[in-house]
Amino acid sequence: MVSGLNHANISTTKLKETCAFFVDVIGLTVGPRPGFGFPGVWLYCGDQAVVHLVERADPRPPDGALDHVSFTVANLAGELRRLDAMGVPYRAADIPDGFGRQAFLRDPNGVTIELTQPGRMRG
Repeated sequence: MVSGLNHANISTTKLKETCAFFVDVIGLTVGPRPGFGFPGVWLYCGDQAVVHLVERADPRPPDGALDHVSFTVANLAGELRRLDAMGVPYRAADIPDGFGRQAFLRDPNGVTIELTQPGRMRG
């Protein structure tokens, strides 16, 4: 039985740009990474490495069905103002039935990133 989501892994031919996106736009921090013997970066939210970046010489086709990765934010309106100031395009919408609000943007590789401010939860 799982107890939580550990991390998302993104393969990229644009390691520097992708790292900068997740640090500057999303607000993650670069942290410790084991010496795997291939280039990469681990990006942290607090003490948890939530995004692992792996540099590839050639892009990998998106063969799977993964659609996006979502990060919880406390103040989506504030995050949208920050994205506007940075010129980062996004699409925002309310989640039906009062479950919150969300915004979708893309990283330098075309991976969809969601920012979610949860609303009420159904029991």
